[in-house]
Amino acid sequence: MKLWRAALGGLGALALLAGGSVAALRAGALQTGLDTAKARWAAAPSRFVTVDGVPLHVREEGKPGAPVVVLLHGSIANMHEWDLVVERMKDRYRLVRFDWPPYGLSGPDPRGDMTTPRAAQLMDGLMRALGHDKFALVSTSNGANVALEYNRQFPGHATAMAFSMLPLERPSQTRKVGLWMQTLVWFHTQLVPDWHSHAFYRAILKDTTPPGFQPQDWMVDSIYDADNLPGANARQKAYLAANVKLFKTDIIARETAAVHVPVLLQWCSYDTVISQSADASVKRFANAPVQLIRYPNLGHFPFWENPDLFTRDLTRWLDSQKPS
Repeated sequence: MKLWRAALGGLGALALLAGGSVAALRAGALQTGLDTAKARWAAAPSRFVTVDGVPLHVREEGKPGAPVVVLLHGSIANMHEWDLVVERMKDRYRLVRFDWPPYGLSGPDPRGDMTTPRAAQLMDGLMRALGHDKFALVSTSNGANVALEYNRQFPGHATAMAFSMLPLERPSQTRKVGLWMQTLVWFHTQLVPDWHSHAFYRAILKDTTPPGFQPQDWMVDSIYDADNLPGANARQKAYLAANVKLFKTDIIARETAAVHVPVLLQWCSYDTVISQSADASVKRFANAPVQLIRYPNLGHFPFWENPDLFTRDLTRWLDSQKPS
């Protein structure tokens, strides 16, 4: 009887401890401080450029006077998604990247407009502020939607457009997700919706990439620190909710029809997030020449999974777009 009571007491203590920990997390105990995040992820050559009241975290690197390439990251992540690509391209291009709201260290937006059209408008203001009128536009995941909307709203600036992950439909809602990922999603959705653990972000990277890929700590940390800033989760939820509505309209068809410049699709077949097929995606660009490169063994983060291959093919294609 004493052992039974001791066991019950131990379980009760664990429950109280767990409850207290969850309460602390819900209160923001482990949220990232903005100064801490900036110190870690916004050192030189980062700077902040204010556009329409929004402080945008920007990096401009590479060869002065070289052709300009703008790099747009995807959802959840931020400009550091492109770190390995920039290292491999900066000797031949002028590379511009920024955290488009609601992601990364940019914002908040005083207008509270967490939508793709707003991100495109902020991009236009930033390019004007930086003095870049013509550039190639490289994007991945939801950054591709920002790129397409930018080109539709502000035609004539993008001279070529390259996409790796290209969501022209709402991402798959039926893809298989592992038990560990399901558990983490439940935990964060039900108990601590405004904070997500390192384990959660690592699981996302593992769940959307080939079995052999091991995310490096800095990859996980760069996402964790930015996405756990105060208010970041709520802003990202608002953006994704707006995108769900967007996919129910004909805007994607109008965006792809508005592309009249050369297009590169770096299609990663291992990815299960994107709903439509590669061939269906090519057909969407009815008014543009499209080059399709297939990667059967790459997933949702090809620039991290195999940066040498990804950057080699992207650079070759960009070189082919230069005026002879």
